[in-house]
Amino acid sequence: MNKAWKRVVGASLLVLVGLPAAADTLTDAMRLAYETNPTLILNRAALRATDESVALARSGRRPQIALQASGSAGNDALFSGVATETYSASLNASLNLYDGGRSRDAVEAAKTAVLAARASMENIEQSVMLSAAQAFLTVRRDQQIVSLARNNVDVLKQQLQAAEDRLAVGAATRTEVAQTRARMAAAQAVLAANRGALAISAESYIAVVGTAPVNLAYPPRLPDMPGSLAAAEEIALRTHPLMRASHLSEKVAAIDMRRARNARLPSLTANVNIGYRELYLGGANLSSGDSSTATLTLSQPIYTGGRLSASIRQAGATLERRMAETSNTRAQMRQQVSAAWYQLQIARASISATRLQIEASQFAFEGVTEEARLGASTVLDTLNAKQEVLTAQNSLIKAMHDERIAAYSLLSAMGLLTPDNLDLGIELYDPSENFNRVQNAPIRTFEAGKVLDNIADRWE
Repeated sequence: MNKAWKRVVGASLLVLVGLPAAADTLTDAMRLAYETNPTLILNRAALRATDESVALARSGRRPQIALQASGSAGNDALFSGVATETYSASLNASLNLYDGGRSRDAVEAAKTAVLAARASMENIEQSVMLSAAQAFLTVRRDQQIVSLARNNVDVLKQQLQAAEDRLAVGAATRTEVAQTRARMAAAQAVLAANRGALAISAESYIAVVGTAPVNLAYPPRLPDMPGSLAAAEEIALRTHPLMRASHLSEKVAAIDMRRARNARLPSLTANVNIGYRELYLGGANLSSGDSSTATLTLSQPIYTGGRLSASIRQAGATLERRMAETSNTRAQMRQQVSAAWYQLQIARASISATRLQIEASQFAFEGVTEEARLGASTVLDTLNAKQEVLTAQNSLIKAMHDERIAAYSLLSAMGLLTPDNLDLGIELYDPSENFNRVQNAPIRTFEAGKVLDNIADRWE
């Protein structure tokens, strides 16, 4: 990962200097999402399960030891119905000496699959970070819109009161009062709808971050973006976790193809058996003794009913599918980058145009207000002019929200919105810790009691 990009992205999401201590920043939201989001918790558990595939593959290259014991009792007709008892015990050990490299390839495939799962996990983490950013920014947008709508209602209440006062002294008509009252009622309906939208976005925030949004701070400055769409696409194809996961999955399929072909080779297995047996007849020990054997078994498939050929064809089709998936992922990355790129350009153009619209509509409102004072414009003209200002202000709030969403979506599409790049200021989950613990197939379950306690505590 380019260190310069890491600094740019990380610095852009740090807490802004001078914000109130109680304000929740975008970084706070991402940090909480990283620590508590259920999607991340379940995928970390799935990744730990994938780690065990390496231990399972390694077990195929190690001795297999089993203890067997049996006992039987019955009446033997040969001895006139005398009761017989037989007891035996044996210790069996086997070792795969040669299998055409299949067990070695199984270990390599498992390791590569773990790396692919880690890359997929990085993409999931990135998706959660994007969801946290979207939830944060959407709540901020809806809070601003509610504040603007509430202020509009307050202003219209004052205008309605003033119109009623003028009506009382004959300076206004009932039509003008009714127009103002109708506009205020419409504003109250809009305020109620905006409050509902804010409640919905707050619930979405809780679902992603885990806590209710309280006193959200102003978002930090947006990070610098690549200078061109081509540069953004180049970064995505080089760094995005899904591209790495796709390439690694393709490698796993190639190894599995090799394993399928090597299944036609001979295998050599060594087996050692040490046993002990006792026979009782009518309660008396008739015979006892021990035995030991050592065997080498060479096996060469000759005809398997078409199973080996089918396995090779299946592995080949899987490899072809993985290669196609890599091409498809590459196309999707380009599409996502270009979509986010153009959304960002549209939002920025909209911001520039909307600011001009606000300036012009505000100037027009002031002019209409002065004309109304002189009798050259009606109350309805004033209300319409005020509505134009309000509409433009709402548009600016939404455009600035869209710009930030597009910017973080572009970072995500480039593979730069990962917790590692964001520098969240917390200890990140280290997948190699569990992998290093289990990859050599330890005989004992590692801290089984502690693991079960953690699971129980988490899901109580």
